[in-house]
Amino acid sequence: MIYSSYMQVAKDINYMEQFGADEGRGFYGSYYEPGEYVDRRTINKLKKEWTKHVKEKYELTKKSKGPLGRFLAAYPLRFKEFCVLLDLIEENNERSDFEIDNGMKEGKDIFKKHRVRYESSQLRRFGLVYKIVNPLRPMKTVYEVSYKAQLALKNRKYTDEYRQLDMALEEESKRNSPDELDSLYYVSEPEADLSDLVAPRELKEKLRSALSRETKKEQIFRKWGFGKVIKYGRGTTLNFRGPPGTGKTLAAHCIAKELNRKLLTVRYDQLQSSFISMTEKHIHMVFKIAKTKNAVLFFDEADAIALNRSGLQRSWEMSQVNTLLKELERFEGVCIFATNLAEKYDPAFERRLTMHIDFNLPDTAQRVEILRKVLPKKARDKDLSLEGLNLEGLSGGDLKNVALNAAGIAAKEDSEKIRRSHIEEAIRIVRSGRYAEKDGEATYLG
Repeated sequence: MIYSSYMQVAKDINYMEQFGADEGRGFYGSYYEPGEYVDRRTINKLKKEWTKHVKEKYELTKKSKGPLGRFLAAYPLRFKEFCVLLDLIEENNERSDFEIDNGMKEGKDIFKKHRVRYESSQLRRFGLVYKIVNPLRPMKTVYEVSYKAQLALKNRKYTDEYRQLDMALEEESKRNSPDELDSLYYVSEPEADLSDLVAPRELKEKLRSALSRETKKEQIFRKWGFGKVIKYGRGTTLNFRGPPGTGKTLAAHCIAKELNRKLLTVRYDQLQSSFISMTEKHIHMVFKIAKTKNAVLFFDEADAIALNRSGLQRSWEMSQVNTLLKELERFEGVCIFATNLAEKYDPAFERRLTMHIDFNLPDTAQRVEILRKVLPKKARDKDLSLEGLNLEGLSGGDLKNVALNAAGIAAKEDSEKIRRSHIEEAIRIVRSGRYAEKDGEATYLG
């Protein structure tokens, strides 16, 4: 025998639930006379046998060609996962939208009841159930059965209209999930400190001043009384501006390393959302997470989010900048912004940054020092000299690529070490990939 519909499975699963406990003495069912009791062990044995019977029918149904068989062939759920699905359908049918939205009439977590972990379940993998954090009660969650699952169980057509509703459910489930929060940023353990940064003495002194502001907050805000006169905007907010490849990202890593903190780098591709007010919510989240983790918050290419509001025409773009300004005023940690296009910044945003540090292309001596740092000693030929190489106009990022390309060229030739000829060829490769705009045309820098 097999099941032809999910309702038959639900009926069999619920069959034994008609038994209840009476003052701990035993169980009775609707088919027993009042006052008639059944031994607890007998009931447990009956339940075990009945569950075994239901599971056997369920496994046979998987091989059948009926509506439920086709559903299980498309979505091969374990028996306890299917039980979760049935319980969720029954629960959602019994509760109104108002009760669901406001967390009323909450029962036990159905996934915990059946000992199923949502994150690794087939229900999540196949998009049959979505886990949604209740915005009115952040510690509570609601499980929504997808229209795809409901219609397939009822052998009804899954139309585009229902597909759109499921897409909305999926997006809602992503907004507050741990995976979604993690996707807004990535955390790194910085390994470089200020001794690894090749930069002018003046630039390094500014970085040390910024570090002192953070490490000596107690002295500045309590002992010296700044806490009484400055009520907001107490964070160490830095703006690293300059051409690409000049060490801005490395400097952010150095700051985090010197403070013995992790670096939390914001991902703009995930921060921006097409849904109303979600980008603002994401901005709030990354500041909150940085505070919780006591991490250095890093916005690379910050001009993408801190645009001058006078040139904006869309209300949602204005709202994003306003949210960023408010979060900066409240944030008391270390926040670093890096940009190649500082002229695009909103003036109010610039005023909220406590220090602006300019990163320029390295001079001749600095270029040689950078190349020496990125070329491991054990990889160099013993007679290799880095003096006299044509490094003019190359940034620190370019020199890193020179070192990597030189290693690739040497490896291709099965050379035991990197020779000067390898570096010279690598310089030509890097230069061939760089170009400047001249008179409206792309001109390569040779």
